[in-house]
Amino acid sequence: MKGKMDLIIDRIEDLKESTTYRLDSIDKNLGEHMRRTDALENLHRDNQDRIRRLEGPRKALDLIKTTALWLSAISGAILIIIRLFGKL
Repeated sequence: MKGKMDLIIDRIEDLKESTTYRLDSIDKNLGEHMRRTDALENLHRDNQDRIRRLEGPRKALDLIKTTALWLSAISGAILIIIRLFGKL
């Protein structure tokens, strides 16, 4: 009977060691995963900044176009009114 108990205890000890090794391995893998995730987040932030800087001139150009169209429309309306009053 003592022999079986010793075998059971030995097996439990083996399982404990195996579990400890697995947990250490999981911790190392998790740490590496978190490091890579942080690197990807930093790259994403950098890309977002680059996109914003690239889109900035385009937005300014769109604003200038919109303003020019608005001024042209107002000027055209004023010229039409002046011509109409000039003929009356």
